[in-house]
Amino acid sequence: MRKISRGRTLGIVAIAVLALTTACNRGADAGGSTGCTVAYSQGSLSGEWRVENSRDMQAAVEKSGCTFVQASANDDVAKQLQDVNDLLAKKPDLLVVAPVQYEPLAPVPRLAEQAGVPLIVVDRALPGTPGSGAWKAFITTDFVESGQKVGESIVAGLTKKNGAPKGNLVHITGTTGASPVIDEQKGLDQALAKYPDIKIVGSCDGKYAGEPGRQCMEDLLQRFGKGQIDGVVADNDESGLGAIQAIQAAGRTELFPWIWGKDAQRTALEAIQAGQMYYTISTPPQYGQVTMDTWQKIKNGSLTQTTLLLPKIEYQADDPAAKDKIGKRIDELKAMNINCC
Repeated sequence: MRKISRGRTLGIVAIAVLALTTACNRGADAGGSTGCTVAYSQGSLSGEWRVENSRDMQAAVEKSGCTFVQASANDDVAKQLQDVNDLLAKKPDLLVVAPVQYEPLAPVPRLAEQAGVPLIVVDRALPGTPGSGAWKAFITTDFVESGQKVGESIVAGLTKKNGAPKGNLVHITGTTGASPVIDEQKGLDQALAKYPDIKIVGSCDGKYAGEPGRQCMEDLLQRFGKGQIDGVVADNDESGLGAIQAIQAAGRTELFPWIWGKDAQRTALEAIQAGQMYYTISTPPQYGQVTMDTWQKIKNGSLTQTTLLLPKIEYQADDPAAKDKIGKRIDELKAMNINCC
């Protein structure tokens, strides 16, 4: 589990109400140009969530008048450590890191400290304590809670399907070693602990992406024939949608709609509408504005909470309000011309 307390005493950050008032360390001149640089070490650009995350971060940084510099690690922890060193060598005013994995990237706060550059970590955790040394803040989602919510929906769904909270599931996990995977598993285990007749009978690393998720599901369908499994838990929607492709290709549509995802991307919401998925929970990728707002608070000494949590929304197929809620959200994402999230 992440070594950082993320209890409900932590502040919930509502992105919609945050005002982007940031000015960079060097101060704005009369013409509004600041001359500051924000460096972003992105864990990967392999999925739609990450692409939207980077787009939003760049937009917020440039809106503030700062220069945005980014390096993508392509899910490679060794490359991300090198990226961090290369970005710090550019002497940015702020370093933002979205880590690939937890333990292997433990040196990042020390590297920022040695370079004298303030650090904000977003999405996935790192070992250490935000608010200590150069590591000024950690902005994330409560992934333990997300896992708990998925587990609660599994109990409801299998009870509806089987008349009691029982059944066998397969699990397409996210990237092995990533802090959300660790935390979501803890939350899922907590939610299912009282239901011994619900069993995870097989798992596979879907790497938070569509094609690995499809390949995982193909392998799992070969292991478990019709009637041997009741549904699929996917650590994100992209791998869940990959699983849907494999299920359709194999003619195993008895597994619809018993697929649980995470992120609430538009195509997953459409899959719920189509009767192919049962549940998803949002994991907002829009960290840009809150990151810049947090940096401003760091600079003026007004930051009171060093770990900040983004809010989320649940979508379940048989929720009485689901039809209108899902339709509205799909329309909102179409209007923004994005799929995720």
